[in-house]
Amino acid sequence: MSTMGSFWDVVVLFSILFVLSANGYAQKTESWKKVKDSDGIQSYVMKLPDVAVNKVKVETIVKSSLSSLVALMIDTPRNKDWVFLNTYACTQHKENEFNWVYYGQNNAPWPVSDRDVVTRVHLFQNTVTKEVVIESVADPDLRPRHQDFVRIPMLQSVWRLIPLGEGKIKVVLELVIDMGGNMPYWLINLAVTKGPSGSMLKFVTLAREEPYLSAHMDYIREPQW
Repeated sequence: MSTMGSFWDVVVLFSILFVLSANGYAQKTESWKKVKDSDGIQSYVMKLPDVAVNKVKVETIVKSSLSSLVALMIDTPRNKDWVFLNTYACTQHKENEFNWVYYGQNNAPWPVSDRDVVTRVHLFQNTVTKEVVIESVADPDLRPRHQDFVRIPMLQSVWRLIPLGEGKIKVVLELVIDMGGNMPYWLINLAVTKGPSGSMLKFVTLAREEPYLSAHMDYIREPQW
């Protein structure tokens, strides 16, 4: 565990974990409230019924191919370069190009315990609109627990890559997460607006670099602009 940073940093970390749909919590909710708008990235929060933590959404528009964004997203070892405080990530098990199990570790600042997470991930693409959706749901018992990490018990999130025309893609991340342990929910909700936007900015910036810039995924169909 790092001895640097602040208690707030760990709260930010668990708000921006790479992995992904909270549609099951979307019924009877309040509307989205914008809480941040900078560097072309908008951040929102939404209160959920019977859930202590807020649902979070960050979105931006980029010039990119779908393959470039997907290539970076599935390159789990690179998570540490854009996911806040991530130190290790891997694909634990891969069924095919559309279904896999993700595992990640995160180095939390002292005095908070480090966390890890295991999720089932599903990727699909709308054949008509070409929108790509990557959903992830935590499944804590898919991997033996490590004594040095607190296992995150609940995470549901969704990435949406939405073609807009003229080479532009709208990138949207929505998530809701329970970090486990003794982290108070009010503290989580106070800080969820900081980390996601920073990670989104790093994500879209890195996607413009090689090898992602020229990536071509055979199973991803690009829109005809």
